[in-house]
Amino acid sequence: MNEYKTHIIKELIAKRIKEIKGSTPYTKISEKCNTTPARISDVANNNIDCQLSTFIDIATGLRIHPKELFDILFDFDEYYSNLDGEVKR
Repeated sequence: MNEYKTHIIKELIAKRIKEIKGSTPYTKISEKCNTTPARISDVANNNIDCQLSTFIDIATGLRIHPKELFDILFDFDEYYSNLDGEVKR
């Protein structure tokens, strides 16, 4: 059976949030959106699963398009091919 890699994808998204955040404190980000610094930290440290609205809030606080949070280096084509039992050419 093929492995779902949700945990790896979540780790990459958390890392991406930290990259975009840089040295900006979570408190400064939370001042610009509708979520707490602790919640942003939990997402950025991959401590929780969160709702789509939380990602939108984080993107708002960072003043970026939400899709930027998901701009990760992960080969989804290969992943899906493996899940479907196909050989990638």
